[in-house]
Amino acid sequence: MVFDFDGLIIDSESEVAACVAEVLAAQGLALSLEDVAHLFGATDTEEEWDRLLAPHGLSLAALRPSVDAILHPRLDVLPLLPGVVEVLDAADKAGWGTAIATGTDRPRLLGHLARLGLQDRFDVLVTRPEVERGKPAPDIYLEAASRLGTPAEECLALEDSLPGCAAALAAGMRVIVCPSPVTARCAFPAEVPRVTSLAEVASTLAR
Repeated sequence: MVFDFDGLIIDSESEVAACVAEVLAAQGLALSLEDVAHLFGATDTEEEWDRLLAPHGLSLAALRPSVDAILHPRLDVLPLLPGVVEVLDAADKAGWGTAIATGTDRPRLLGHLARLGLQDRFDVLVTRPEVERGKPAPDIYLEAASRLGTPAEECLALEDSLPGCAAALAAGMRVIVCPSPVTARCAFPAEVPRVTSLAEVASTLAR
C-alpha cells in the first residue's frame, strides 16, 4: 500500500492554498482555487504557476519566501487526518508493506512523521529528489513498489490529487482517491473509487 503525504496524511494543501492567497491578497490579487487546484500534488509545476502569475508581474520564485515564512509554522502543527492510523493498522493486520511516495523533501517528511508518531509505521519512503520525474509521471510510484518488493499492479495507492492519481494509474496501481478540500472539485477519472475520508478505506479493509 502506497500513501501520498500532503493532503492525505495531513491537510497541508489547504494551508498552502491559504498562505498563497494571503500573500497575493496583500498585493491586491485574488486566488481562485478553480484555477490552481489541478497543480496540487505535482512537484514540477513552477512553469504553470509562473504562467498564471505572469499577467500580474509575479513569479513563484518571487512569492516563495513570503509564502514559506507563514506556511511552515502552520504545517508544523497540523494533526493527522482521520483514518490514517486505522488504514495503517489494517495494512499491518493484512501483512501488507506500506510506503509513502511524496513531493515533500525527506528532512521535512521525517520531521512530520516523528511529531505525528508515525516514524515506524512505513516500510519505505520515496521523495521527489530520489526519482527522475515527479508526479504525474509514474516514477515515484514505480520506485515505491520496487523498494517494497511488490509488483506495481499488486499495490494500492491512496491519493488526494489529480497528478498523484495519474502517476499511480500510470504505474499500473489500483487507486483510491480521498480529495483534500483543495482538490475536492477536481474531475478525477470516473473509474477510480472516491472516498471522503481514509476512515472509509479503513472500514472497507477491516471487513
